[in-house]
Amino acid sequence: MYRILIADDEALEREGMEWIINNMMPGQFEIIQAENGRDAIQKSLIYKPHIIMMDIRMPGIDGLTALKNIISALPHTRMVLLTAYDYFEYAREALKIGVRDYFVKPAKRDDIVKLLHSLIDEIVKEQEVFQHQQLKDQQLSQLIPLVKTELALGLMSDTITNDDIYSLADSLQLDIKQCCAIVIALPQSYQLRKELYDAFVLQLHKHIPDIYQYVASTVFNDHIAIFIMADEVSYSLHTMRSHLDAICEVLLDIDMVTIGYNEIITIGVGNIHHGVQGSRRSYFEAVFASTNANEKKRLCLFQNMEQQGTQPLLLSASDRMSYVQVAIQQIRQEREHQTFNMIDHAVQYIEKNYERELSLEETAEHVHLNPYYFSKVFKQQTGETFIDYVTNIRIHHAKQWMRNKDISLKEICYLVGYNDPNYFSRVFKKVVGKTPSEYRSTV
Repeated sequence: MYRILIADDEALEREGMEWIINNMMPGQFEIIQAENGRDAIQKSLIYKPHIIMMDIRMPGIDGLTALKNIISALPHTRMVLLTAYDYFEYAREALKIGVRDYFVKPAKRDDIVKLLHSLIDEIVKEQEVFQHQQLKDQQLSQLIPLVKTELALGLMSDTITNDDIYSLADSLQLDIKQCCAIVIALPQSYQLRKELYDAFVLQLHKHIPDIYQYVASTVFNDHIAIFIMADEVSYSLHTMRSHLDAICEVLLDIDMVTIGYNEIITIGVGNIHHGVQGSRRSYFEAVFASTNANEKKRLCLFQNMEQQGTQPLLLSASDRMSYVQVAIQQIRQEREHQTFNMIDHAVQYIEKNYERELSLEETAEHVHLNPYYFSKVFKQQTGETFIDYVTNIRIHHAKQWMRNKDISLKEICYLVGYNDPNYFSRVFKKVVGKTPSEYRSTV
C-alpha cells in the first residue's frame, strides 16, 4: 500500500480528493490529510508519503514553500500541486523544484486516477532499480571476503600465477610492495574454528594501524596465515617491524577462555620481504617460526632465529609446495564433506523462518558459511537461487493458506513473510501465473 498526503486548507477539498482516490483506486493508498503547509511538512516527515498532493494557496506557509522544505528531506517523494487558478508562474517554479504535475481545481476524476497510476509505475520502477542496486552492492560485498581469502591462498602457494595475484590485489586496492606473514598455530584438538577466526580478525581490524592493509586465510591445517602489507616508499622496515611486534602482542592477549578455548596458541612471524615471491617466503618463514614457539615463548620471530642460528633448514621448493598442497586438499575435502549437511540445515532454517524477513547473509551465518560461497553451493544443491527458493516456499504456503476462506489475502501476505500486499500480489502472479484473487477463486 502506498501513502499519499493531501494538503489543503479547505476540508471539503481534502475529503473530496480522498473520496475520489478511495473509490476509484480502492485499497491502494493510505491517505493522510494536512490542513496547512506547516502541518504538511510535519506529517511528511512522520509518515514519509510516496506522493504529496499540495494546494498552492494556503495561509501561513504556502504550498511551494512547504514542498521546498519537504523535498530536501524526502527527495524521492512524488509531488503534485493543486490550485484554484491556472498560475503559470507557480507552475514554472514548481517544475524547478521537481513537482511532477499540477491540477486546476476541481480536477477531473479520470485525470487524477491516470496521474496516480503513472506515479505508482514510476515508484515501482524506482524500487526495482534500488533493489537491483542493493543486490549488486550486496553481491560485491559478499565477494570481497572470498577474493581476500583467494589472495591469501595465492600468497601461500603458487597454485595461481603472480599476474593473477597482482590482479586480485589490485581489485582490493592492496599494495604488495612490502609484506610480512604472521602464522597463528592452533593445537589439533581445537573445535571453535569460526569463533577463533572471528576473534583474531576482529582484533586485527581494531588495532592494526591505518597505514597497513592485510588479508587473512581461512583456518586450515591447524593455522591461520595473515599477510600484512605496506608501501615501501612511505614506511621504513624498522617502523613496520615495531608495528608488527605490537600487533602480535595484541593477538596473544586475546582472552581464549572467554570464547570457550582453553589451550594456548603460538605465533610465528616471517621476515619483511618484497612482492609476491617475498610474501610467499615470509609465509614459510612464519610457519617454521611458529613450530619453534612454545608455551613459555608463544611468539617467535624468524629474524631472531636467524640471528641466533637456530632456524630450521628451509625445505626445498618442492617440499614446501607439498606441505601447502596437503593443507589445501584438507580444507577442500572438509568443505565437500560438510556442504550437504550445511545446505540441509539451511533449508530447515528457511522452513522455520520464511514468515519473516529472511536474508541470505543471515542464513549463511546460521550455517557458518561465507555468504558468497553459501550462495554458490546452495544453488548447486537445490537447483535454485536463495531468493527463488525462499519465494517458492512462501508461495507454496500462501496457496495452502488460501484454502481457508476466513483469512484475507492481506493477512496471508503477512503470514508468509511479505510486508507489502501489492508486492506479494506481483510475486504471486509471476510464480503462479494468476493473481492471488484469481487463484483463490479456483480452490
